Order: sequence, then structure tokens, then C-alpha cells
Amino acid sequence: MSSDEAGGPGSVMVRDNGFRYPVAVRFFEVDSLGVVFNMWYLGWCDEAMSAFLESLGYGYGTLRASGLDAVLRMAQLEWRDSLEAFQQAEVGVWVEHVGTTSFRLGFSIERVNAPGEQPTRCAKIAITYVCVAITDRKTTPIPPILRKVLVAESA
Repeated sequence: MSSDEAGGPGSVMVRDNGFRYPVAVRFFEVDSLGVVFNMWYLGWCDEAMSAFLESLGYGYGTLRASGLDAVLRMAQLEWRDSLEAFQQAEVGVWVEHVGTTSFRLGFSIERVNAPGEQPTRCAKIAITYVCVAITDRKTTPIPPILRKVLVAESA
């Protein structure tokens, strides 16, 4: 867990069911139908991905200090239910695949329901990230330490 209070802005939760990143749905994230506009789901995944890498000890700061970045190559999204303003959600993150230059993370965005109720899955997402050199944006192998922690997390 981060030093923030559990559930507070920027905090992360690691539970028996894996890495979870809390999201408070803000009013400006909803559209004219009163539900979260689709682009915000990718934004939440990006925040959760950053927190997930930090939790593995190899965050963006470390990646960028080594002259690299991880950029989105492909995203697949499946919406199952909607979220509304002021609801609470969690983004679950897990490693689906680790290649030579890329890795794929799975995300599940779930509405937090009343205590004792199971969460409601609102979206399932898979995002493939490719490692690139910052200087020329050319594809490069995943750094060995990052690759090791991603592979260990995927087991």
C-alpha cells in the first residue's frame, strides 16, 4: 500500500484478489446520459498501470531514468455495465503476457457496491505496451529487471 490512506487519492490496494487501484468517479467524467464517457476508462487504466509498476518496484521514474518508456500499442475494451458520477470503482490489474519488447496487462474496472455485496464488473480491458527508447522512440527490449518482475507476476 502507498503511504496515502486506503481508498484516498493515489492510494493502491493489494488484496488477496490481486492489485486494485481505487477510482472515485468525478462529475466531469460523465456524458449527457449521466454515465462515464468511454475515454475515461483508458485514463483510469493508465493511472492503474503506473501504480501497478510502482508496486512492483519498477515505476515510470525508474523506466524513464534508464532512457525508456512504455507506450500503448493496442487496447481492447469490453463494456458490461456503466458507472455514474460519485460512484466508487476499483481497477484490478494483472499481467497477461510478457514478450521481448512488449507486455500486456489485463484490467477489470468494477463498481464498488454496498458492504457485503459483490462488485459489479463494468469493463474488461487488455492493453499491450511496447518499450521504446525515449531519444528515438524505437522499440527496445524490456529492461531485464522489469521483465523479471513482470514474468514473476504473471505466474
